[in-house]
Amino acid sequence: MMLAKIALLAAIIVSVDSCGETPQAKAAEAKSIAAKRIQQFRQREAQADANPEKNLPIAEWIMPYTLREISGLALTTRGTVLTHDDNVGRVSEIDPRTGILLKSFSLAGLQKGDFEAITIAGQDIYLMASNGKIYKFREAADGQQVPFQIFDTGLGKECEFESLTYEPDSSRLLMACKRILNKNEGKELRIYMLPLPLRNPPVVSGTMAIPLDEVRQKNKWKNFRASDINIDPFTGNYIIVASREKAYVVITPEGDVVKSEMLPGDHRQAEGIAITRDSLLLVSDEANVTPPKITVYRWHP
Repeated sequence: MMLAKIALLAAIIVSVDSCGETPQAKAAEAKSIAAKRIQQFRQREAQADANPEKNLPIAEWIMPYTLREISGLALTTRGTVLTHDDNVGRVSEIDPRTGILLKSFSLAGLQKGDFEAITIAGQDIYLMASNGKIYKFREAADGQQVPFQIFDTGLGKECEFESLTYEPDSSRLLMACKRILNKNEGKELRIYMLPLPLRNPPVVSGTMAIPLDEVRQKNKWKNFRASDINIDPFTGNYIIVASREKAYVVITPEGDVVKSEMLPGDHRQAEGIAITRDSLLLVSDEANVTPPKITVYRWHP
């Protein structure tokens, strides 16, 4: 019951700007809603911590229509998360503890494309399209458009991509392949490494290939099609989600599979995953019968 109430509140906040109130009234209302949500969130955290074996969702935040095709997730140093829509180069910032949409900004010219993943490296943000092209830009204020650079990795002829993350320990970008285009190659989870700063065209410094049998372990998946990759801030391991399999795996930087299991809860189209520094697991789902959402769990390594 509490979960449904939290999800409903998330839908309310995105319409605050349409109420015809003064800026001061809007700010006061938003602050009041945020305070209530934080209180509810903490109660739900306590419930989840008291029942770790149940893996209870702490919150389920319903996203606005503009994020109906929500894709990757990237954590900021502020504890918020950047995400994006699939078809437009527009980035949104969300507070995962309140579900509040804080701002949105766009690539200059309102770029269209099949944008599938996002990551942050220092002051730079990288947005990746499914063909392996990477857009580099800086963060902006709400409503602004930002200049950008495009780097064509050339890997689009080898793979379809939906996963990108920054590995700070090695100062490189990781691109996990969703679908290997050469049907004659064996089934595997393939990850490409691109050192920073990017050249044009970027240089691939290494490739990790893990056979499907090692990835799925005892699970009966026919494949594992990566839809997002991120870094566990506590271990440095890679966490990779697969939308079609409704599952995730945890892999060491050396390629050893630590965990391979189904996602908790109901995830019809999980496109993004992230782990916060206060041990929260975030999963974003595109609209698929149900509305788009970000679900928050307690993370158990």
